Amino acid sequence: MGGVILGLEDDQQVRRAFADIGRRLDEKGLRAQMQGVTVQPMITDGVEAIVGMVQDPSFGPVLMFGLGGVYVELLRDVTFNVAPVTDKDVREMVRAVRGSKLLEGWRGAPPCDREALEQAILRLSQLVEEVPEIAELDLNPLKVLPTGRGCVVVDARVGVRRA
Repeated sequence: MGGVILGLEDDQQVRRAFADIGRRLDEKGLRAQMQGVTVQPMITDGVEAIVGMVQDPSFGPVLMFGLGGVYVELLRDVTFNVAPVTDKDVREMVRAVRGSKLLEGWRGAPPCDREALEQAILRLSQLVEEVPEIAELDLNPLKVLPTGRGCVVVDARVGVRRA
């Protein structure tokens, strides 16, 4: 539908993009289904990671970490650990993926905020332990910004168990 528009630089471009989305929905007869839009800052720096969880019938919540965005599908460079995890478990998860060198500042790029990344995984572990209704969760991409700047969730998907 052309509903994701990147690189908008001012309020005029945002307004024009909003109107274009509305026009495309009108053409398809879907305008009534539009409930609004989300406007987010454009995050261009950092390394894309994926952090996720799925409820395994035998083990309970299983956490996943890897390079995110298109890399997760292309390289399948991910690691898993059963929740709850400790800070040591998380450090090992982050180091276990082959692409972890990207987080260290590969080829002149600044090193990423590994501490913030590890905290995000620890908090996800705590969340899924405290909210057992979460059946699956993906933060992809989670942009890991340069050291001291944290992480930003760009897209998230959460599935809950039906009662």
